[in-house]
Amino acid sequence: MEMRPSCFNCWIYLVLFFSVLQALCAQSSSITGTIKDENKEAMTFAHVLLLRKQDSALVKGVTTNVQGKFLLEDIVEGDYIMNVSLLGFESIFKTIEIKSPEEISLGPIQMTAQNQHLEGVEVVGKKALFQQKNDRLILNVSSQSTFSGNNALQVLQKAPGVIVQENASSISLNNKGEVLIMINNRISRVPQGALIQQLKGMRAENIERIELIHQPSAKYDANNAAGIIHIVLKENQSYGLNGNASLTVGMGEKEKLNGSLDLNYRNNRLNLYGSTTGFRSKSPMWRINHYRQYDYLGDEYFYENKLRFTNPSDNSLGFTMGVDFEIDKNKIIGAIFGYTKNNMSGHDYTSKSIGIINEMPDVDLQFLLDIDNPNVNTFANINYFWQLTPASSLNLDMDRVLLDVQNSSFLNYINSEDTVDATRSNRDSQFEVYTVKGDFEWKNEKGTRIETGLKGTFNNSSTMSATQNRNSGSWVEDEAFGTDDDISENILAAHGAVQKKWNDKWESNLGLRLEHYAYKLEEASSTNDFEITYTNLFPVVRTSYAIDSTRTFTLSFNRRIERPVFMNLAGFYLLIDPSLFVTSNTRIRPSFTNAVRLAYNYRSFLIAFEVNRTKGAISFYNTVDKEKNLQTSTPINFDSMDGLMLTMSFPIKLGKFWTMNWNLDGAYKKVKDASNRPLPFEKGLFTVTAQLSNVFDFGNSWSANIDGRYRSPFISGDQELYLRHYINLGVNKKFKNESSLTFSIQDLTATSGIIDWEYHQPELGIKTYGDNDWSERVFQVTYSFPFGNKKLKEKRNRQTGSQEERNRM
Repeated sequence: MEMRPSCFNCWIYLVLFFSVLQALCAQSSSITGTIKDENKEAMTFAHVLLLRKQDSALVKGVTTNVQGKFLLEDIVEGDYIMNVSLLGFESIFKTIEIKSPEEISLGPIQMTAQNQHLEGVEVVGKKALFQQKNDRLILNVSSQSTFSGNNALQVLQKAPGVIVQENASSISLNNKGEVLIMINNRISRVPQGALIQQLKGMRAENIERIELIHQPSAKYDANNAAGIIHIVLKENQSYGLNGNASLTVGMGEKEKLNGSLDLNYRNNRLNLYGSTTGFRSKSPMWRINHYRQYDYLGDEYFYENKLRFTNPSDNSLGFTMGVDFEIDKNKIIGAIFGYTKNNMSGHDYTSKSIGIINEMPDVDLQFLLDIDNPNVNTFANINYFWQLTPASSLNLDMDRVLLDVQNSSFLNYINSEDTVDATRSNRDSQFEVYTVKGDFEWKNEKGTRIETGLKGTFNNSSTMSATQNRNSGSWVEDEAFGTDDDISENILAAHGAVQKKWNDKWESNLGLRLEHYAYKLEEASSTNDFEITYTNLFPVVRTSYAIDSTRTFTLSFNRRIERPVFMNLAGFYLLIDPSLFVTSNTRIRPSFTNAVRLAYNYRSFLIAFEVNRTKGAISFYNTVDKEKNLQTSTPINFDSMDGLMLTMSFPIKLGKFWTMNWNLDGAYKKVKDASNRPLPFEKGLFTVTAQLSNVFDFGNSWSANIDGRYRSPFISGDQELYLRHYINLGVNKKFKNESSLTFSIQDLTATSGIIDWEYHQPELGIKTYGDNDWSERVFQVTYSFPFGNKKLKEKRNRQTGSQEERNRM
């Protein structure tokens, strides 16, 4: 089966493509020169910056090649300052005046070594909390010491537009659906629930920044219409043996404990590194309430279930080991291995259900529930990077991920008059993922960059699940909820992209990604085997116009695909109540999204408008089987989902020590579905979100922060959801030895985990609704300290698979 863009989409491709090609190059000047040391030898990788004289704004920035030469092109008339710098040498400043288009040759420029010997180098800088690039918004986690003590999941909750629903294993961006998570440019190919646990074990102290990529370029996987969240971990450039340790002790209504240890050893050609993280968390009580109302054969039915998780335990332990070896100055080979084990378990949870027919009591049941959900994740990666020439490079990468997920639950009937007195459910899923890719990049000194590559992803999973009922002491299989499935997914992809900086005003990117997707389901019974194939093109067109050094417009268009997450495909049965269950759907198809985005930024102020349309959107269908009195929730393909979104982000400086960072957005979302229901469903809703972060710098290495979020009700599938607000506080003290102590209060109002939801379709006489509460006010103290050698090793200016993203200007 092949999906082709509509004629409307083709017109969009053509209009934006020609708008890119018609950007005219203004007449401009160029500046060349050669940087040498006192011995007349070429200085490789020296930084050459061209600054506007009137305000010191950056106009151009390049590094010298292996011959020490540099070229600054497309310079318009004006007065400039050129700055040349390199670690260990005195900086050079030159004033340059350009009156008419010309080629300026500065000839040899000599740098002088600094006289003193640096036993250690301390680099102190203050980045803004948020930075806007032409395709992404960056949250600089390392810029705020008060993030200390948070885990990666808590940091994500503070990122603009990111909504984390831990209990639903969901991470969404701008209410567009599930996002793709990358860690150091590696896609995390594990089920969302396992990913949530992985992020909870990742400490904020180890995160450099989080990038929210709303419209990814063609080199990224086309999967996930909502975009990509890229977590970039800190890179250790210190020479010798060094590391960092962090310990957090917290107390809500139950104790919390987590910690991490990072070690790194680096010499001239070898870099060895490793880390271990772990956490243990106990909570007093979580609650989930489900209600349903419906009419059937002239009668009015009401049913409620109240589930209480008393003293649940959540534990995780993981480690990562890696090595990089520089074969020579142009070749690097590296390998990474990681292991994580998580488990969320609990015993004697109480589940109570009441049923009423025509306002008369009908059902009154009580249950005890035991759950155990261990999962083990291992991954291995090998990478080879080759700098072919100063202008071109080749990056080869191979991954293998293994995941073992087990879910078991036991429901004991306390007061049932039925012959069935217990139900147990077990699932064992094995996932195996292989990824092989090769990327080639070429760029010249005239502002042109070409990227191309091939990638193959091969996913295989097997799931066995069974549900049994105990009747008069004997266990009987419930065939309605038993599965024995094997699923395979093969994704073959090729991409190419051209990025061109036409002049000081215009910059464009044109990319195209081709993906062939094959999905195959094989059941043990062979009665429901299923197979689909897609071959699709995914264009990305982006053009930027810089009014001046502080103001920029960016217009972009892209097409994305969203494939079902593993847990929505692999067979499972979530046991809460005999008449209330959530199941998987092995026949979900991918969905396709077209999006156009226009953004304007002035310094740190950003405003963006986006229009998107999704066909076959994946979400849960909530309904009631009236005849069997069953409330069900199953992932399906909705017919369509349309969205309009307006986003604003800006800081406000209130005095020398107080900075406010605002992120505001308004979105209208409309969903339609007629293919899966007896009667068509249609619902639209406007949502407002406000996130505020206050950062206080009191001097003497003291800082504090207050952050919070408010969001009005929004649509997710056929449900209307309402997430409550939250407020977090933190105070941090940094000491002379670079250690730090942080005291924080997470979820001060104990409301962040409260979720109200409702599905209502009056035409069918069905309404399901409920509320969950996973909130807990937590007081915690974190102590983090570095150790070992801090003398910097000169960093070789090379690009690995993630280096380009880390160093984007």
